[in-house]
Amino acid sequence: MPTEIAFELPYTEWGWKVGIYIAMIGIAGGAYLTGYAADLLSFRSGSEEDARRHGRVAQFGYLVGLGGLVVGPPVLLSHLATPFRAMMIPLTMTNLGSWMAIGSYLLIAFGLGTALMFLWVTFGRERPHAPDLTAPDEGAAATDGGRDVASDGGADEPARAATEGGAAEGVRDVFDRARDPLDAFADYTRPSEPVRLAIGGFFAVFAAGVVLYSAMAYGSGPTERVAMWDPTFLVPVQILGGLGAGLTAAVAIAAAVERRPGRVTRRYALAAGGLLVATLAAIVVQLVYLPVANADAAPAVENLLTTHATLFVGGAVIAGLLVPIALLVGATYARRREALSPSGVAASYAVAGLLVVGGKITLALAYLQAAEFTTIPLPM
Repeated sequence: MPTEIAFELPYTEWGWKVGIYIAMIGIAGGAYLTGYAADLLSFRSGSEEDARRHGRVAQFGYLVGLGGLVVGPPVLLSHLATPFRAMMIPLTMTNLGSWMAIGSYLLIAFGLGTALMFLWVTFGRERPHAPDLTAPDEGAAATDGGRDVASDGGADEPARAATEGGAAEGVRDVFDRARDPLDAFADYTRPSEPVRLAIGGFFAVFAAGVVLYSAMAYGSGPTERVAMWDPTFLVPVQILGGLGAGLTAAVAIAAAVERRPGRVTRRYALAAGGLLVATLAAIVVQLVYLPVANADAAPAVENLLTTHATLFVGGAVIAGLLVPIALLVGATYARRREALSPSGVAASYAVAGLLVVGGKITLALAYLQAAEFTTIPLPM
């Protein structure tokens, strides 16, 4: 006769490390996909300056993808009692239909592809759309109210170089020598641009799989132990959230590097804001229609809005979505009206990136803490 086994709530079984893992792999996959889209636009751009600007967003998209992989999986492994055994899952798992196995293979392939694409666009003398940070943005004089680069410190560069003297040159020489092997390897292995982009498209399939896995990693599956983690509603939230957070993080880094975000970067900021709006809409749909579609999910949704309202509403929705949307869209339009300085735009984008990453983690934690496991009958 089967016996009911009552499992603990997710947050007592799964700590904050699981939330970070789920959030970071979602951001990593979304950053790669949006970065690859920028890479394609760079290749198709008719303007050399536009190509560099698109390429910079692509480069930082791949960088954010790598960062998500560097943080997420190791944090998860540190949560496990036998991390080495977990690392062997791709070699020992026989249940290939399990998302644990599928996710392991997706992450391995995705990590290889992200590393290659980042290497090819960042290192080497012949890298595509090499950044030219000293050049003013396209139409900067016209779009930025006729301000010269000197007003943002450009005219002081020779004087600064002279006063810093040999110290700066020495640091640069050390850095150049350290990256020489990577430059040589990147130039040796880099294929032609059409082939490189075709390879990037192949790995984009794995990146999309990782974003999907970031939803299925919650535990949604045939057992349906957790009603709130219904994939019908959770998958859109994770896909849109991963894309939005990944692009926002890439735009934030690009803006911080440029210091004067140009027209192309500002367009990506608007696109990131649109993805975040879509994420917010998907969350609202989940809150409204999930209890209707599955009555068992009603207590968990109530938990989100009551017991964990500070974490969910305050941290994930307001700080992690609404404020970044306002910063991305507001700073962009304020710059068009010359109501905000270029450095103010860059700072707004950078803050938006930090808030979105934190909000994505907070959302994962809220979904873990508010969920309720159902009991599972086990034969005795």
